[in-house]
Amino acid sequence: MELSKRLKSLIALAAMSMMAFVGGVSAQANSVGFTVSPVASSKQVDKRASYFDLKLKPGTTESISVKVKNTSKAAMTINTSVAKATTSINGAVDYQKALTNKSVDLPADLGKLITTSANKIQLAGGQTKTVTYQVKMPTESFNGVLSGGITFLKPAEKGQAKAGMTVNNQYAYTIAVVLHGDHDLTKNDLTLGKIKAKLVNARNTITIPLENHTAAFLNQVATNVKIYKRGGSKVVYQQKTAHGQMAPDSIYKMPLKVGDKTLSAGKYTAVVKVTSKKQHWTFKQNFEITSNEAKKLNQKAVITQKQTPWLLIISLILLILLIILLLIWYIRRKQKRINELEQELKDQDK
Repeated sequence: MELSKRLKSLIALAAMSMMAFVGGVSAQANSVGFTVSPVASSKQVDKRASYFDLKLKPGTTESISVKVKNTSKAAMTINTSVAKATTSINGAVDYQKALTNKSVDLPADLGKLITTSANKIQLAGGQTKTVTYQVKMPTESFNGVLSGGITFLKPAEKGQAKAGMTVNNQYAYTIAVVLHGDHDLTKNDLTLGKIKAKLVNARNTITIPLENHTAAFLNQVATNVKIYKRGGSKVVYQQKTAHGQMAPDSIYKMPLKVGDKTLSAGKYTAVVKVTSKKQHWTFKQNFEITSNEAKKLNQKAVITQKQTPWLLIISLILLILLIILLLIWYIRRKQKRINELEQELKDQDK
């Protein structure tokens, strides 16, 4: 019961009615122009939850509804879609469709279990509509949970042009959906996939794929990764993360950030330690970055080159030359004065 309560609070915190904004700046609530709110279902497990937390029998179909309100005076169109929950490279559960995020051993894809005939919602100014979705449970029973989200997207509006660029603002709300199986699972089967070097956002990284093979969330995920040269004891790369979360049956392609540096070809050994509350895992894997791989990645990556301080070098050379010239001038002047004194002494002796 305690686990179930924690799970619900984490889902509510992470995904219920969350708003995603694309465009570069944060959005204020009154600038979005619409709101969404789930209609309570008779199959709701937690009556206080603001997301859909449902317990349905295998093979049954249940209707759920969401109220969508246009809070502006202008007419608008809202697009709606459903997606399974995945884990992003940032170590967070993603309830929106993300093609780069992968799943493993899913009992069923929640994105295909929930459908609606109203994929586009036309709203007049100030109008509210109730959108109905059909939830069709898998015919075969399963343990654990299926998770995902229903997203409501306001298409991009052309923004003002600034410094030669046009910023298009796009707003979306996502309501999380959790479908419970026969029994909730409390222990996760976590494995380590094949480690590879790759580019992430034009930066060199080493991808550490953590695979959650269980239909249960992994919460408070912390990792400690150390990479050594094969057979060596010196740590070449190291990274720690904390406060992560993994979706059920998802793959967390954790990027170990190399920084703005070149990748070095060679044979390596990775030691990966993962904790999630009272669960602990330690993985060890050998991998290799070939010369060809390193060359291709380094050519495309943003790398900070060590700049030769030519200005400083030239300045030092000129300063040394100036000092030498001054010394030569001083020595010659001194020698000339000595010669003059000696000549004066000789003249006096005559």
